[in-house]
Amino acid sequence: MTANTTDNAAEAPPDAGQDAAPAGEPISDHVNGHVLLVDDEAAFQRLGGAFLRNLGHTVTLAGDGEQALAAFAKQQPELVLLDLAMPPHMDPEIGLELIPRFARVPVVVLTGHGDHALALRATELGAWDFLTKPIDPDMLRFVVARGLRKARLDAELATLRAGQSLDDLGLLGQAAATVQLRALVRRVAPTHVSVLVLGPTGTGKELVARALHACSARRSEPFVAIHCGALSAELLESELFGHLKGSFTGAYRDQPGLVEAAHGGTLFLDEVGEMPPPMQVKLLRFLQEGTFVPVGGRVPKRADTRVVAATHRDLEAMVRDGTFREDLFYRLKGVVLRTPSLAERPADIPLLATRFLHRVAHRASLSASALAWLMAREWPGNVRELKAVVESAGALLMPDQREVDAELLQLASGDMSESAADQKTPAVAPPGSTGPLDAALMELEVRMVRDTMAAVAGNQSEAARRLGISRVGLIKKLTRLGLK
Repeated sequence: MTANTTDNAAEAPPDAGQDAAPAGEPISDHVNGHVLLVDDEAAFQRLGGAFLRNLGHTVTLAGDGEQALAAFAKQQPELVLLDLAMPPHMDPEIGLELIPRFARVPVVVLTGHGDHALALRATELGAWDFLTKPIDPDMLRFVVARGLRKARLDAELATLRAGQSLDDLGLLGQAAATVQLRALVRRVAPTHVSVLVLGPTGTGKELVARALHACSARRSEPFVAIHCGALSAELLESELFGHLKGSFTGAYRDQPGLVEAAHGGTLFLDEVGEMPPPMQVKLLRFLQEGTFVPVGGRVPKRADTRVVAATHRDLEAMVRDGTFREDLFYRLKGVVLRTPSLAERPADIPLLATRFLHRVAHRASLSASALAWLMAREWPGNVRELKAVVESAGALLMPDQREVDAELLQLASGDMSESAADQKTPAVAPPGSTGPLDAALMELEVRMVRDTMAAVAGNQSEAARRLGISRVGLIKKLTRLGLK
């Protein structure tokens, strides 16, 4: 298909010099979609557009890079056909620079015959496929159909991932406190209000911040996190707001800050209670006005960034002591979410521990003694400590071992003050026994199954999925536990 061919020539057989569509993939498997055709030749636009429309596609035309970007943003096509030779100088570098701007859809570049080096560069920049001019109609039909199928599959995968993210938000557990936290996250996330996440160390405050971002309209933009207590006031200011070249020793070039990097997305200020007082003033100005000044600069910049802050400290007490600004505190606490300690959600321990174990040993399981040990132990480090202990125990399994017991967990925890046999937790009773351990484990199992069934409104398939068992296994368990 060349610029000087007729409309009928668009249906011509493949040129001898153009590779035919692979025999293993039928070109008749057609998919209709929206294609953006970017080419400076009016004749090629007319012929190419007519050919694609005759196949049932919606076609948007653009003659240069500026038109292409505007059409891409407004029309949201599923596939881009991009001629690399762009006006005003017909420079392929202009076309190459456009490829990353179309990153969310397949890009098929159009090159001159024999420009394999150019096609390779385009592929390295993110192009999905390429066609050489003159373009064979059958190959064009085949590549467009295949590209649209890929776009649909990518969109479906993104939807499934988003659905999975919205399902548990990364906040695992069926305890009442966990269920309530997930519900609050879903309610607050779509708003633009600032959020302050409070809770003990190791309870997943950053997970909550990421869940808020994932459930918001900002999910496709950056999530940027910084620990406010890890840097001095001067370095923290540079990290947050950036600096200009020459503003201090070692500033050899302009450096944008994290506030600018999070434009359109979410900025997570971890342990905001550790922020030095001089920086509290500058953060307050940004929250109030939405503007900031880089270190060494004078001209304010603007950033549209949602701020989520977190701390394990008592900010109200710090305000009373004068170590944290009261006005900043009220700016940050638009909505307050609290992450529960592990002691407030003991029913989640088996689920969390099993998930952590499967990350390092996906076929391993926790023995009854291991579950009893986990439930009896205090967890001052909360979920972070539980994760470290269970993953370490999983890594210590011998090649022929498939079960983590209490002794291995104790070894992984580093607490060897008493042997597993001497712990206060009772040993595992023989089959058929009704000792204290059996009763405790059954009570735990009943609670987990009952809470899960309540959380899914009695949907057995969903409950089985959350518990990690088959539906038949769940029915048997409900019968055995007297919950059916």
